[in-house]
Amino acid sequence: MKILIVSGFLGAGKTTFIKELIRRSGTRPVIMENEYGENNLDAQELERVIESPSPAPDGAPSPASGRGQEMKILEFMEGCVCCTMKDSFVNSVLTIFSGLAPEYLVIEPTGVGRLSSILENLKPILHDNIEILKPVVVLSPRTYAANMAEWPGLYRDQVANAAVVVFSKGEQEDPALLAEVAGQIREINPRAEIVQEHYSRRPDAWWRSLMDLPAEELAVTEEGAAERFDQLSLHGAHLETPAQLILLLEDCLRGEMGHIPRAKGVLPVGDEWFRFDLADRQYAITGAPEGEIQCVFIGRDLREDALCRRLGTSREDEAFYNPRMRFG
Repeated sequence: MKILIVSGFLGAGKTTFIKELIRRSGTRPVIMENEYGENNLDAQELERVIESPSPAPDGAPSPASGRGQEMKILEFMEGCVCCTMKDSFVNSVLTIFSGLAPEYLVIEPTGVGRLSSILENLKPILHDNIEILKPVVVLSPRTYAANMAEWPGLYRDQVANAAVVVFSKGEQEDPALLAEVAGQIREINPRAEIVQEHYSRRPDAWWRSLMDLPAEELAVTEEGAAERFDQLSLHGAHLETPAQLILLLEDCLRGEMGHIPRAKGVLPVGDEWFRFDLADRQYAITGAPEGEIQCVFIGRDLREDALCRRLGTSREDEAFYNPRMRFG
């Protein structure tokens, strides 16, 4: 079994990258999602790729057939596989190996996970039949400097332990900025391959190589102290108008709800359902199919009561939906 770790900071675009990886490599891996907070929104995105596969690249096996293997998505929620859930994480990897026996396992850690710790956790189970491929880290060049300043321990750790660093959301960025960020990354990790152009432009052979090139040696570098993040997950949220959602997200960007680098959710707004995504100091709102209400906010010094109130819920309501809910 070959293990590919696709890491990256909160909202960097890891799930979107994995969707493209599935399409372009023509593989049907088992995918392990480590969600931060009680939500499975990223897993739902990947499930839609399974339901509506794109044509396979030239020379690659059809995603629909996947060498006779159905693609499975497994979820770790609430805890982080690099620390609080490391034992169950390793046991789950071994269970996947013995029970499902996939050719590939793709692990998407939470954006607050330390890549060095995840690699160290996997080291004891590596042998001839389980190997780690070159770890990939996805990052946004636009917010690289700000994120490095705000979360240096986490960000340096991810960059230092990447074999491949992929820029995301940089299609419209100044080439000078891309070159500047690449130079800063090389100062931390001179060994890494840095993909400055948007990854969608990479040839099919490059995508297939991600699934076939093992890490030459698993040299783990621990960088800085662990960062502290808080999270708030809500399951009773509802709003009356889209304007309320827009104003809330604007206030999140301004810091009025705490320091929130990442937020996402699906909720009813009047008679419609919407999905929101906040990352990289911007947000997007799209329509969504009716389903389970899920909203998660990740950061520091979260104004939990204010967030509940603005989203039409309360601590008491959330305790009803989830008796394990803990507020700060």
